[in-house]
Amino acid sequence: MLLNMSILIVFIYTVLCIMYVQLNRHILTNMTGMVVVMTTGLMSNLTIGVILGMLFAQNLVVSTGISILFCFLIGYLIGRPLNLLAVVEGVGGGIMGGVHGAMLGEMIPKRQWDVMLFIMDAMFIAVTAMVIYLIHDRKHREGDAVAAVSAVKEKQSFLPTAPAQTSFWMIYIVVPVVILCVAAWLGHGPTAGEPPSSGHDMHSM
Repeated sequence: MLLNMSILIVFIYTVLCIMYVQLNRHILTNMTGMVVVMTTGLMSNLTIGVILGMLFAQNLVVSTGISILFCFLIGYLIGRPLNLLAVVEGVGGGIMGGVHGAMLGEMIPKRQWDVMLFIMDAMFIAVTAMVIYLIHDRKHREGDAVAAVSAVKEKQSFLPTAPAQTSFWMIYIVVPVVILCVAAWLGHGPTAGEPPSSGHDMHSM
């Protein structure tokens, strides 16, 4: 159950990041855009690689090959609204994350899949939330350019960062993590009449 939930979360959050970059591409210039593209591509494909490494256990060639395909797809989609350099950055970071993720998923014993998936999902949610907030903060700063001029005139040397709304963190981070906890709890215990796993079936599905 947690594996299916992980796939759903990665898909939804990656699509949200791609759409958010598309909507705010006019403010993602220079290093900001590069950081957003590289971070999103790296984290998405790292998590996808871990999931594929578990799905195709004992077949590292297949999991790595599919991960690389996702790397090119996500890197292109996340970088295309900006420029060709961003596409290359997204693909390069994605390949690094995808290959390492596939190897990591292959090495994790099956009895520890739930723990690893929970860690990866929580990290993925937190990092993508930081990316969304980075774009939101850049948008806030661009929109407050007039306020910045006024601040300079008043001899103030800084512009406040964008406010972080509690509803954003609740919806984007807290609720998904709670759902992951419930999914891990429901999927961890053996079903009725089924003996607990001995832990020796490390890579069998």
